[in-house]
Amino acid sequence: MSSKEVNSLVVPLKTLFSEKFDVDFYQREYVWQRKQLEDLVNDLSNEFLRQWDVKDNIEKVRTYDPYFMGEIVLSSKQDDRNSIIDGQQRITTFTLFLMYLYNNYKYLEQFPESDIKQMIYSDDFGKKRFNLEIDERRLCMLELYEKGIYEVKKNDPISVINIVGRYKDFSDCWNENINESNIIHFIYWIKEKIVFSKVWTNSDEFAYVIFETMNDRGLSLTQVEMLRSYLLAHIDEENRDKYAQKFDRSIAMLKEIKLPSKSKAEFDFFKIYFRGHLAESLSQGNDSQSDFVRIGNEFHRWVRDKSKQLSLISSNDFMKFIDRISYYTCIYNKINQIILDRNTKDFLYVVINADYGFTLQPAALLASIDYQDDDDVVDKKIKIVSKYLTKLLSYRVWNHVQISQSSLESTIYLFCKEIRGKTVTKIEQNINDNSLDIPELVGYPILNQQNGRKIRVLLALITEIVAKNSDESNYILNLQNKNNPIEIEHIWANHFEEHLEEFDSEIDFNQTRNNIGGLLLIPKSFNTSYGDSSYEIKLEQYFSQNILAQTLNKKKYQNSPRFIKFMKESTLEFKPYELFKKESIYERAELYKNILYWNWS
Repeated sequence: MSSKEVNSLVVPLKTLFSEKFDVDFYQREYVWQRKQLEDLVNDLSNEFLRQWDVKDNIEKVRTYDPYFMGEIVLSSKQDDRNSIIDGQQRITTFTLFLMYLYNNYKYLEQFPESDIKQMIYSDDFGKKRFNLEIDERRLCMLELYEKGIYEVKKNDPISVINIVGRYKDFSDCWNENINESNIIHFIYWIKEKIVFSKVWTNSDEFAYVIFETMNDRGLSLTQVEMLRSYLLAHIDEENRDKYAQKFDRSIAMLKEIKLPSKSKAEFDFFKIYFRGHLAESLSQGNDSQSDFVRIGNEFHRWVRDKSKQLSLISSNDFMKFIDRISYYTCIYNKINQIILDRNTKDFLYVVINADYGFTLQPAALLASIDYQDDDDVVDKKIKIVSKYLTKLLSYRVWNHVQISQSSLESTIYLFCKEIRGKTVTKIEQNINDNSLDIPELVGYPILNQQNGRKIRVLLALITEIVAKNSDESNYILNLQNKNNPIEIEHIWANHFEEHLEEFDSEIDFNQTRNNIGGLLLIPKSFNTSYGDSSYEIKLEQYFSQNILAQTLNKKKYQNSPRFIKFMKESTLEFKPYELFKKESIYERAELYKNILYWNWS
């Protein structure tokens, strides 16, 4: 074809992903962060569950509604590969999604293995050639597909780092209502009912013009800009300029906030502020007209439609509304600054919750603050609520229960509604009544591929509880750097043959070795030097590490008066171990459990 052409067609994921893709020079790296992936998994799960019924067979999925994932713009090449003009982030993410589904559910009888494989790669004379084939990502993608894990190297590009992170996030963000009872239905819905508008051109030059046009963000008004226009239109002319400047200062402050999720703070703020402070109906899923759902989709229209319920009648009402936005913007900024600064000295639990990847924390903290609370009251409320959230998250991690946004969103926003604007005393009373219905700790958590990051934070918390109450506070995850990260250390080296007197099978050995009582946090440099050593060799070295590691060594009980005082006052049963046996691991696990109980007693 000699002339420039543009064509379009709506196609399901199965059809689109049977094609071959690469990326051109002007494309950015893969930059999706946890928040974008969490939102995607949440949206897809909710849409599927809205339609699925336990009585449905797989054939019934054919009648389910499709879910539109937007435009994918491609430049067609002569070698049957397509350069991605717009849509690289989604194509990469869905490729990872397909790999996750394959690795975790391929053992199920009705799993459509052939279809899923064909959407991921093709066989090129015995070599796997990914449908999205990018040289710098190939090794990472291959190991994720074949092993489900890839260890990031020092010089890996940012795309590889983000790909590994997002693949791990699928297990953390998974909706627990999608399980073996309906996962096959879900997979068929994903491949057949997720649809894209495929737009393709035959000209690289024209493709670049399309790319520039589609990424020109100045062409359409955002929800924030439309909210601004609506609010200012109802303020009298005498005060309009003053409040326009006040609103704009708030937005400028929000735009300076760099969220770990990479999502835009100005949108995140309005959603959590309106939901946490103002929404009345919080139902999700089927009730598309609930305050919760409408705020998520179109918060500017929600404010307009709910103006009477929000007492927005006179010019003065609209000015007060902007005053509140300005106040809560400052609180939101404070919360995010605590996380950015990793201020564990004053706000340990805020940082721990962020380390858990708990994106709902700002909503709960913001909801607890009453308009014009002074700084001392704000700080007290942040400390009280964040500590309670850490209990919720840590107990769920211990019990192998999900802490993803989808699993806790409804619970947290109901909690927001209970505590919104309450006094410190009322919030404490609500928490003492266990409003989130936090269960007791059951058994002992076992480290696996899916929960490693959460167990790491849980161990950091347990370590810090002991350290802080022994006047040795120094949150261990603040001590790491890129060259020497903090890693989970197995007290036992991986040598089944050294434990034959206690174990008949290697499976039982590994299960016990991965029990939380057999784990510590240690810098990678230590792990590299001593990770494969015997316990007797490690024991001496543990005394130079963090306080939880030190408690294995008898020297810790000889000249550590503050630790000894804490041990006696708490009645926690610390003790040294010259030998570390199977029974020792279960004793340590019970100790860790009791440390958590003591902290929230």
